[in-house]
Amino acid sequence: MEGLSVPDLANTLTKADHLAERLTVPKNRNDREMSDLAGTLDSYYHSDEFQLRVLSETERIKKEVFGDKVTGYYADKAKKESKGKLTNSERIYVFVSSAMPLLTIRNYAASVSRLGDPNVTLVMRGFVDGMTKIQPTISFIASVLQRDQSCRPQEGECEMIPASLAVDPLLFRRYQIDRVPAVVYARGLKAEDAGLSEGDAKNATIADYHTAYGDARLEYLLDQIQRETGSQSLAALLSTPANKN
Repeated sequence: MEGLSVPDLANTLTKADHLAERLTVPKNRNDREMSDLAGTLDSYYHSDEFQLRVLSETERIKKEVFGDKVTGYYADKAKKESKGKLTNSERIYVFVSSAMPLLTIRNYAASVSRLGDPNVTLVMRGFVDGMTKIQPTISFIASVLQRDQSCRPQEGECEMIPASLAVDPLLFRRYQIDRVPAVVYARGLKAEDAGLSEGDAKNATIADYHTAYGDARLEYLLDQIQRETGSQSLAALLSTPANKN
């Protein structure tokens, strides 16, 4: 076997380039069919039907995996009845993602805890690494809400920050959240069924809402919304002592 010199290699590459210019790749006969199928799948994925199925599966996994500890990780519907600064028809959703820096999410969780209102909730679009794996989501939520990051849940109960965290893709859709962090203040909310998603337009209606984006303190973003809306409830909420929790 003879070795190739640099000139030989260059000539070979040149010939290959010339050959490539003359080659014609035949069109895929199924191109149109595959394009139509992709469009159909995309439409179904973004449909309310599929998103509701995702939310239903979310609730099932929450009950089966977390059991009676579910209230430590997710919003407790019963707490909605307790009194806070916000009225029963007002909500504050803090939209976050596992792709955000952990410290940033923990800061938001701490702010939600300080505000101490049951109608203020952290919201994730879906499970970490998809719905087929629950452990990454459990670990992520624990890392967000555990007061002591060195605490190991498998060795004993860990103290959690009292902040609600929900998984709800319908809320992301309803408020057209295309980037995080984002904060939404909604008012005039009326829900037919408190056990269903408030992001489902068939279940809940709202009068209006206001959105603030940016990696800033939750209190700062809420202050901007309060100035825009003149909401007395938000003003009262922001007057909550910072050292409450």
